[in-house]
Amino acid sequence: MNNLQRIIILVPFIICQFMLNAQHWPVIIGDNISTNNASLIEDYDNGYLLGNWNYKTPAYTNYGWIVKTDINGDLLWDKTFGDGVYAMGFSDVKRNSDNAIVIAGSIGKYDNIYHLDPLFLKLNVCGEVEWCTVLHKEGSTGDDYGIRIVELPDGGYIGLLKYYGVQYQTIRISLVRMDAYGEPLWIQHLAQGDTTIFNEEAYDLIVTSGLNYLVAGHCYSSGLKAFFIMTDQQGNEIWDLKWNNQNVQSGNVNRVIEKNNGIFYASGGGKYGFYTHPVLFKFDGDGNELFYRLLLGDSLKGGGAMPLALLTDTTLAIGYNYGTNSNPNYGNSEIATIDTLGNVIDHRRLQEENRPPSNIIKTFDGKIVVTGHYVLDGNWDIFLWKMNNRLEDDSLYTRAFVYDSLCSYPITSDTIDLSCGIHVDLDEIPTKEAYDHPLIVFPNPAMRSLNIETRPGLNQRVEIMSSSGIPFQKVNLPYTGQLTLDISTWPHGLYLVCLFDEGRYVRSVKVLVN
Repeated sequence: MNNLQRIIILVPFIICQFMLNAQHWPVIIGDNISTNNASLIEDYDNGYLLGNWNYKTPAYTNYGWIVKTDINGDLLWDKTFGDGVYAMGFSDVKRNSDNAIVIAGSIGKYDNIYHLDPLFLKLNVCGEVEWCTVLHKEGSTGDDYGIRIVELPDGGYIGLLKYYGVQYQTIRISLVRMDAYGEPLWIQHLAQGDTTIFNEEAYDLIVTSGLNYLVAGHCYSSGLKAFFIMTDQQGNEIWDLKWNNQNVQSGNVNRVIEKNNGIFYASGGGKYGFYTHPVLFKFDGDGNELFYRLLLGDSLKGGGAMPLALLTDTTLAIGYNYGTNSNPNYGNSEIATIDTLGNVIDHRRLQEENRPPSNIIKTFDGKIVVTGHYVLDGNWDIFLWKMNNRLEDDSLYTRAFVYDSLCSYPITSDTIDLSCGIHVDLDEIPTKEAYDHPLIVFPNPAMRSLNIETRPGLNQRVEIMSSSGIPFQKVNLPYTGQLTLDISTWPHGLYLVCLFDEGRYVRSVKVLVN
């Protein structure tokens, strides 16, 4: 066979292979379902795990949805959670240190079906429920969300809550500490010491290299501002940063990452004139503003930045959207690589929609995976791209990968109506201070006597209230913090034992007298 014949044979093969690779991306996930992607990770087996909100109607969400794909984005299995009636969805899906799946989300099953409560969930390596925790507020008239979940070195978790229905004008952001089984230990309400802050919202949480917690979002304080809160491991605020550069009339933050040595970058929007624009923020570990960068200049109309990922020591990937000069509601969704000063190195348009992509991750082999949700045929669908560092569609992997190797049997796709074993009223979770201030009440149930123990101290008292909140008895505690009450004449029923220290409420315990 001469060279010309070889060329004639090979050219069609090369062209077909090129077309196959180029046409594979993006992968469309959830076609005709109407779904929004909230979370994306590269799984331990080099596939991808996505957490999503599924919509039965445009008015509310009905399912939380986990999707597992292979390295080429092709579906391996999916898990749907809910019954299609009560609202729910997933905001954050991760693998923990033993490769179980942990989830932060929201569920309406235990309230009015349209009012969401924060949800935290753990699945084993086969996608089966290990524990499920719902944090509920009786009488809440709005939606409360579980936004993020982060595993801690001791195997417990820190969760980020965003409130709309609980004390709407005051408590809006909280951290809840859970043990390894999802049991809430304490809760800390943030942004409570500054009366100039209101309508604060949180969208991201990371554990820093110094093992502190960094919350990112926005607040109103003489206008809308990008907002960051750094706390210690007990949830005590170390500092907060209300972005105050006079050139940024308003701002918001969607994602935050730590580069190294306590240097942080965040993506969001800054308002210049009437419209917002994609912005990169940079600050240090002491809460000092270092710089912001208007990524695309100030001539665009409408837009902002959302996903953010560190690619190398000198480059980042960021996703954003922007409107056109003629129509701010119509625009483009793009991804860009930028240097650490915010200068655009390369960019690529993903869709002709004025909505940013949802997530960006760097893969084990240095590639970039991007997700977004866009309208296709009248429904929201998830788009998944895999690119090289030049933002070109990556080639397909043809060698075999072994997926879900930690599960001893094939994982099947199914629908699960959650039944959460841990169901806690938000008001019954102690603050960190109260958690460190124990209140032990025993026996429980009790018949003739009730023992109360707390730490030694002056000016402590307990107040006994009926289950309906009617005061029943007040007793001062001795310095030892130990007291035995005669309850032989108490009516049968449920009581609340409330501890006060120096006149301040500390915590309470329910006890049944029978």
